[in-house]
Amino acid sequence: MNGPTQWQEKTVEELEESAAKLRANFDSGNVKRPLIIEFSGLPKAGKTRTIAVLELFLKRNKFNVEVFIERASIAPIRSKGHLNFNTWVSCASLQGMLEALSKPELDILILDRGIFDALMWTHWLRHTSKITAEEEEACYAFFGMKRWTSLIDLVVVMTCSPAVSMEREYAGQLTTKRGTIMTDGTLHRISESIDATVQRFGDRFKTVEQINTDGKVAQQTAAMIASKTLDALTGFIDEEICVVPAELVSESIPRKGLVSDQGVVGEFVSLVNEHKKFVRRSEAEEDPRYVQPIACAVIRWEDKVLLLQRNKKGHALHHKFLLWAGGHVNVSDDSGDLLVGALERELSEEIFIAGNYKVSEKPLALVRTDESERALRHIGVLYEITLTSADLASTLNREFKETRGTSMSGRLATPMELPEVYEKLNDWSKSMAEFLWPNLHFVTE
Repeated sequence: MNGPTQWQEKTVEELEESAAKLRANFDSGNVKRPLIIEFSGLPKAGKTRTIAVLELFLKRNKFNVEVFIERASIAPIRSKGHLNFNTWVSCASLQGMLEALSKPELDILILDRGIFDALMWTHWLRHTSKITAEEEEACYAFFGMKRWTSLIDLVVVMTCSPAVSMEREYAGQLTTKRGTIMTDGTLHRISESIDATVQRFGDRFKTVEQINTDGKVAQQTAAMIASKTLDALTGFIDEEICVVPAELVSESIPRKGLVSDQGVVGEFVSLVNEHKKFVRRSEAEEDPRYVQPIACAVIRWEDKVLLLQRNKKGHALHHKFLLWAGGHVNVSDDSGDLLVGALERELSEEIFIAGNYKVSEKPLALVRTDESERALRHIGVLYEITLTSADLASTLNREFKETRGTSMSGRLATPMELPEVYEKLNDWSKSMAEFLWPNLHFVTE
């Protein structure tokens, strides 16, 4: 067997060096879920082989990787050209993705066909007259929801010419008979559907990479995709977050404590909307020219409030009790109401709630601490969230107690319980407790 060529040796060495650096940074407290990569594309473009090579590369570099293999081969629906088939396969992929989100030990999930693929096959079904326009739009509305598309960090769309696809399919076979998908006409229509899906839905995903494998050896394709994966990991670990110029932050915002004056609060929100920029988190944390707005909220149900505790080692709030959930504003939130959008995304990622709650129309206050120079450059924009579903409140309370102890735990507590844990609250939470329940007696040891 021939060894790797010179360019391959250099490429592999560089990729392994990059992977080692990323692995060292991956266990920081900033990573809240697995990185999700979806593979889609034309049959015989090299998807299956590339996934296997990428999986081995990542595992050899000490990433915990899981591949969700496409379920087309085990679908109980025989006709691949039927809406039922596409729905079953697509929902199976969605199920696999959602299950992966509850695995705190998982670093990377590779989807062998997923949400992008569901949208692509929906287009193909419509333009081969197998579904109605109404059914097409219904599928687009469901599979194209931001709730799903925002979870996929990289979509790799592998293509080749239909002629190359056919050649690869029948190389070494003892038949020339065509299947239902592997025909010239069908492959051309699939290619058209791929292009149409990228055009219509590409901007709903963080990154979509189209790679044509015509004339490329398998190792070259795998190296290209490994490089794209490491790029996605870099952005995943060191995301682009919102900052504002520190010199423009009002002196009316105290260095430590909470301010509820709506004039001051509104001025800071306007500053965020009008002067925001997005930089890598590592840069923002070290550069004193920037202040980072943090979208956060207290979560209430009737007379109780959600009390959280982070258990992940290495996180700045490790083992602290929190009265708030939320986090940084990132570049994907830059549409509509920036701060509320960031808050809703964080709630979905952190504590897996979406809908069934009401966000206060305006922020209640701003909160800050001067316990370190780095902490001083974070300003919390505090909202109030009211749960509107008894089932959600019950489920949230139960699941935090039973299943989420590896990274975060929590429970719904009455305000009367807060003085007992006051000393274990982080600074922001202490300020919030004093503001929200001024009649309670909080004693500092």
